[in-house]
Amino acid sequence: MNQNLFLYLFSGENAVRIVPCLSFSLEREVYTPFESVTAEYLADTSELPAADRIGIYLNQLCIFHGLVDSVQQYTSNHASFIRIKSRSFTSLLTQNELEPGLHSNLTIDSLMTQFYQFPYITYENFSGSGYIFVKSGNTMWDGVVSFGYKLTGHYPYILHNHICLSPPQNTNHTTFSENQVSEYGSYTDTTKLISHYHMEDINGTPNSYQQSNPAAAAFNIVRHKQIPFDRSFLHNPDDALTFRNLYSCRGCRAKYLVYAGFQNELLGHRITFGNFIQNQTVCRVQATFGPNGFRTKLWCYQDGFYH
Repeated sequence: MNQNLFLYLFSGENAVRIVPCLSFSLEREVYTPFESVTAEYLADTSELPAADRIGIYLNQLCIFHGLVDSVQQYTSNHASFIRIKSRSFTSLLTQNELEPGLHSNLTIDSLMTQFYQFPYITYENFSGSGYIFVKSGNTMWDGVVSFGYKLTGHYPYILHNHICLSPPQNTNHTTFSENQVSEYGSYTDTTKLISHYHMEDINGTPNSYQQSNPAAAAFNIVRHKQIPFDRSFLHNPDDALTFRNLYSCRGCRAKYLVYAGFQNELLGHRITFGNFIQNQTVCRVQATFGPNGFRTKLWCYQDGFYH
């Protein structure tokens, strides 16, 4: 498997170096607007590579393409290694702030082209239009989330460097047998749950809109949040609280499995494992590669956006 996993180092349009990966880790997650990778290779020089982006190729298929976040050269046991950390280009959406104010009559195309130009980022061809209200410090990703949720009722997610607004509709399905799976289990995380949201109205009157969260009440959690009127939901102020409740439940319950290997599962793929996981959506992928080959952990969330 090692000889089929390669790191491409690009400068401009050209690959200036292609090297076998000694180790690698990859993470994809539905509430994180970028994929992340750490890769290592055996260096034949102590000089850091001159590269502005990388690609990871498995059996000639590009499974990752991103920015060079950091490069480290180190020597161990008389051998020199390069470690590169990278995030997909959609990470740029979290690093650019939008002009505050109301932006109306937007489409996903005008949202992605009217403000800034981003390399290598594509987006779903969605015909709907809407508005966003930008507060100071809001990023492009905040704008995409606001726009997407109001039009689809779903939280946008990333496939490689592609923005998906609609809920996953991927028909790819994998069934795992008992002899394939080395570990499986369930997970609960209550740390992000908010029990009550209180929002003032447009005139500043406190507690004009209120909503509780049954998921938090089930765990005896008391966490109240007071928020100003959210002009992003002028059309339906109650939906501002519904969205926050859904988001606070993100990843609160999950099932997972671990297997030896890697099938390049994308977010939105569906998997089945006996009666434990039945045709559920992959919401997180953690893949590693090392001397013993690939190991992949797949998570299926059971929260407000995924069931």
